[in-house]
Parts: sequence; structure tokens; C-alpha cells
Amino acid sequence: MSVKVNRKARSRRRKKSGRLHSWLLLLGVLLAVCFGCWKIWSSDAVQMRFVYMWDYQQDIVTYSKKNNVDPFLVAAIIKNESNFKHDAVSKVGAVGLMQIMPETGRWIAEQMGLENYQDSDLYQTRKNIRMGCWYIGELEHEFQHNLVLLMVAYNAGRGQTHEWMQENGWDYNFNDIKSIPYPDTREYVAKVMQDRDKYYLLYKDKIK
Repeated sequence: MSVKVNRKARSRRRKKSGRLHSWLLLLGVLLAVCFGCWKIWSSDAVQMRFVYMWDYQQDIVTYSKKNNVDPFLVAAIIKNESNFKHDAVSKVGAVGLMQIMPETGRWIAEQMGLENYQDSDLYQTRKNIRMGCWYIGELEHEFQHNLVLLMVAYNAGRGQTHEWMQENGWDYNFNDIKSIPYPDTREYVAKVMQDRDKYYLLYKDKIK
């Protein structure tokens, strides 16, 4: 009787051990597959194709250089503003790749001396990039090359940025993104700055 019990006990242990081994093997396979997928997804080629695409690259680089602004920053702005959709229109009426408000577009066109300018011109990719790069250069000069303040102004407006500077005692060395009062602007600035660094890492050796 005791011999049969021992045999049954050993059989149960073998079955449990076999099931455990199978589960561990399956877990190992799943981990290997997940790691492989992560490696593929995080590769530069995949990130550049599906996450950090850079359409209109030549125009962005050309007009960034003409206005002495960072092309990687411009790419990050476009990614967050319109995701490179030339016909994008926001809820508040901002238009095109760089999401320029029509009234801002008219002011930019006047300052740049663009003749026969119309609001519909903001849908033209090259003109939108040209005007947006000029405007970024203007903001960079106004906010003394402080990229955080520049991005606050691009998102929330120049007037609002100066108000926050006065109310919160910010100077032109301000870099505390977490202290930006408005959540949407705070998240926007953080994301653009993060994406700018990613564009730089991916494309620094690939643009002329």
C-alpha cells in the first residue's frame, strides 16, 4: 500500500515539475519576444518612420538657417502642433503645419513684407514653414534666446508670457517648466523640448 502511495506522490510531483518547466519555458519565450519587439520598435529606423517622422525636411532646414533658428526645434514644434498635416486646423482656428493663427499670420506677413498675402496661404506648406521659422526667430530674439520662454510664448502667446514673467518673477534665465501655471502649456513645452532632443539624436548626422 505504501509503495503505491509513494508512486502516486512521485507521479504528482513529476507532473507539477513538468507544468512548472513548461510555464517557465513559455515565460522565457514571451520575454524574448517582447524584448525583440522592443528592440525593433526602439530602433532608429522605426522611430524615424513611425514616431519622429520629418516631412518637409529640406524646407524646414532652409528656413531655419535663414532665420538662425534650430531646425530640430522647428521639427518638434510641427510634430506637436499638426503632426505634419498641412491642412490641420485647431479648435481656436490655428492653421497649417505650424498652427499659425490668421491674425498672427497677417502680422507676420506685414513684418516680412509679403505682398498679396491671404489667410489661405497658411495652408501652403512652404509658406507656413517660412513664416513660422521667421516667427520663432522673432520670439527667440524677444525672449533673449531662452527656449523655454520662446515655447511658452508660441503656445500661450507673447502677452501672456510677459504677464507670467511679471507675476511670477521670471527672468530671461527661467527654465523651470514645472512652474508654468497653465497645464496645457506646461505639458506642451515639456513635450516639445523632449522631442527636440530626440530629433537631434536621430537626425543630427543626416541633414545638410
